[in-house]
Amino acid sequence: MQFSNALRMRRLATGILIALVFLVPIVYVIMISFESPAQFGAHPLQPPVPPSLGNFGSAWQQGDLGPEIVNTAIYAVAAAGISTGLSLLIAFPVARRLVRWSSSLYLWFVVGLALPVSYIPLFIEARDLGLYNNRIGYILLHVEPGLPLGVLLLTAFVSSIPQELDEAAWLDGVSYPRYILSFVAPLAWPSIVITFLYSLLFVWNDIIGPVVFLASPSLFPVARGVYSFYSSNESAYTLLAAAVMIVSAPVALLFVVSQKQLLRATMGLR
Repeated sequence: MQFSNALRMRRLATGILIALVFLVPIVYVIMISFESPAQFGAHPLQPPVPPSLGNFGSAWQQGDLGPEIVNTAIYAVAAAGISTGLSLLIAFPVARRLVRWSSSLYLWFVVGLALPVSYIPLFIEARDLGLYNNRIGYILLHVEPGLPLGVLLLTAFVSSIPQELDEAAWLDGVSYPRYILSFVAPLAWPSIVITFLYSLLFVWNDIIGPVVFLASPSLFPVARGVYSFYSSNESAYTLLAAAVMIVSAPVALLFVVSQKQLLRATMGLR
């Protein structure tokens, strides 16, 4: 009994420590985003009284965040959608052993999950294939990073679907694309949501990709815009905090809306 209580207390202390490590910086950024420069300069650790919304308007206008958020939404949704679709199409034959060397192919995706993105080969590929400094090229170059995790998650989920369902569908004359879209996709929907969100988050937060693959300011995503905004406002901490809040809000809202699907996927993968 004493050992159980001690273990419970250790877990509680660990959870509180992790929460503090992650939550304190976030709370501080939120706090200073509502402070005026004068308030922050005089009392940087005190909550804003009264809170000010002026930083958000200034950051939005000076950083030109509107067009950049639109660009980012286009890049992220398109790349994540393609990556998720390809992950499902790859995962089903791998899980069902419908292709040769399925185990080796699965292992390659496991290795790909641990490898960093190689930007130099991708830059050479983009230059040679005409994918440099254009929207379509930027989207296609961001499809691959989400594939390894997507294939692994969806392969695990598809493996849990009884094969009798496949046989019944094929006996009824259901085509392969229709079976994937009408039967497998609804069953694997929680894993599909996780794959989509992971791919979207990678594109949304990517700061190196825009520097390497894009040269026109009209094509810049919001991560590149915030980086440029920071270089011209290094000491304007309240404006920078407001810009970070604006950039983070859409993704945070998306995760809140998808929370039920994330919980279902977590329970299903256990």
